[in-house]
Amino acid sequence: MLQIAAQMPSADGILEREVLTLRPSILAVFLARNKAHVLPYFLGYFEHQRYPKDRISVWIYSDHNQDDTELLLRRWKDAIRGQYRRVELHSIVETLYTQTGVNNWPKERFLHLLRLRDRALNVARERDIDYVLYIDVDNLLVNPNTLSELIAQKRDIVSPMIEPLVGSVYSNFWCGVTDKGYYKRTEEYIPTLHRARTGCFEVPMVHSTYIVDMRSPGVENFTFIADEDYNGVVDDLLVFAYQVKKAGMSMFVLNTQIFARMPPPSHDYSSLDDERKNAEELCVNYLAIDGPVVQSEYLPYNKPTLTDFGLDKIYVINLHRREGRRLRLKHVLQHLGIQAEFVTAVDGRNLTDKDLKEFGIQMLDGYLDPLKKRPLTVGEIGCFLSHHRIWAEVVSSQFTSVLILEDDPYFYPQFREKFSRLLEDVRNKEIDWELIYLARKRLENTRELKVENTETLVRPGYSYWALAYMLSQSGAKKLINQQPLGKMMPVDEYLPLMFDRHPRKEWKAHFTNRNLKAFSAQPLLIRPTHYTSNRGYISDVETLDTELKQQKDEL
Repeated sequence: MLQIAAQMPSADGILEREVLTLRPSILAVFLARNKAHVLPYFLGYFEHQRYPKDRISVWIYSDHNQDDTELLLRRWKDAIRGQYRRVELHSIVETLYTQTGVNNWPKERFLHLLRLRDRALNVARERDIDYVLYIDVDNLLVNPNTLSELIAQKRDIVSPMIEPLVGSVYSNFWCGVTDKGYYKRTEEYIPTLHRARTGCFEVPMVHSTYIVDMRSPGVENFTFIADEDYNGVVDDLLVFAYQVKKAGMSMFVLNTQIFARMPPPSHDYSSLDDERKNAEELCVNYLAIDGPVVQSEYLPYNKPTLTDFGLDKIYVINLHRREGRRLRLKHVLQHLGIQAEFVTAVDGRNLTDKDLKEFGIQMLDGYLDPLKKRPLTVGEIGCFLSHHRIWAEVVSSQFTSVLILEDDPYFYPQFREKFSRLLEDVRNKEIDWELIYLARKRLENTRELKVENTETLVRPGYSYWALAYMLSQSGAKKLINQQPLGKMMPVDEYLPLMFDRHPRKEWKAHFTNRNLKAFSAQPLLIRPTHYTSNRGYISDVETLDTELKQQKDEL
């Protein structure tokens, strides 16, 4: 904190001495290239930082653009004039070096990046700024307290741990390096990444987003430019780590909270379109975990109009006690512009013997889970009842077509466009359908037949999941008319049985008219947010305690 003495008049006019406390000053460095697709989000989250804007200067550099990056940055700079301490934008249009693609990194590009970071460092020195924030413009600071938390650590260089994507272990820090400075997996990495241990930990490498304390004793000797003693590979990360160590400084990663998110890392062969899809996937499926998706109020963006795709209704099945899933999915659907109705699921944990009798529920004779060799769980009963209620409403309301979602869908990029294309295919080709999967787990390793004259549909084999599917009026009638509550199995076993692709003949013998006209999107448009092997996976249908197991066994 910077303290300034000031003369302040009191109520009776006598001057009194008062100490004003100012927060440390920050120079935020944005190096932006071909990031127009993510800038509205990046700048939106940056604007939401709970740090005095008059203590933040912004230094922006942009070049080699093939999109509207520079245009958006200029609009933003003009729109927020006067809010930040200082905002400057440097850009050039000429080509500085040759590269074979937007994500190709020749030696000249690494050197150029290091020179730019060093240039910003010297700007901070000249202006006597306390901290320099280096941040990649696809790193989104979803925690509004990130800047304050980083400064509070009082470290030479500290980075907020960036959340890994589901199923990934990629983040922005290393816990170990080889003799040549390359990444090395250590025992500390996964516990740090998954927060089995939390704190501010010294590490040999941070990247993508970090803050440098310009008051650190070693910073006067620090530079991003490799000197003649450096004999390693010209790579911005390796040179950075070498120079930090040479200056006698240390790097730390902070993982006490969720601070930031970023798309999957790019590859040399990644195109600009690949980058856009990765950013969209991040924005649609991950940012909603932290709350409503934030975009800059100073940049234009196309807010999607609400749509139900011409369907009678879009249902979302959600347990009342799963508020986190409900809030996340509401934010996702809002961001996608999808109009849906949330339906409270039947909670199997609350079912009593009286409930089971009133519903007429009996387990299918001879049913055992194919993998776990156990009978139905009450969670599976609640799930089936939840879907069955919607089927009944489709019939009673005489709906023509609906979409049914469970509460953990992960939408693939360009979902709206691809789903609209599928519906157009179905309507224009007059497909006689009753059920269409948008998500499923294939259980057969056989080739599935493509539907003639379509680019979006196949005839599915034996599949699991009732995560996302379309259902017609006639399809709902067929599912209900078999009176499945009196011979119940899990709903995702029942669906393939009803289009006669289930392998268990003894189960099929209990059901007639197994002629549901079923199709599947190809490629699939949705998957679960978590698979069973992913950290954070939760099942509401497979877990049981002793009391529930006793109820289940009485079926």
